[in-house]
Amino acid sequence: MNERLLSPEDLIRITSARRYSKQRRWFKQQFGIDVVCNGRGEVIMLWSAFDALVLREWNLTRTSAPEPKDVELFYD
Repeated sequence: MNERLLSPEDLIRITSARRYSKQRRWFKQQFGIDVVCNGRGEVIMLWSAFDALVLREWNLTRTSAPEPKDVELFYD
C-alpha cells in the first residue's frame, strides 16, 4: 500500500467505523465532502488531503508563518 494514503486501519482509527459507508458518512458530516472511493467502496485519501481538511476545520493554514512586515531602515 502507498504510504501517502490513509490505510484501512487509519480510517478506522479516524472515523471509528469499519464499514466503508459509515466512513464516507463520517467525512460528509465532519467536513462536508464526498470522498473518493475505489470500486469496492473503500475511501481513498492522501494524508496531505486529510491534514488540509483538519487545518481548514481549525481555521489554520498549512503555513502559519507570520505575514512579513514593512521595515524602515535608519542610517546614522
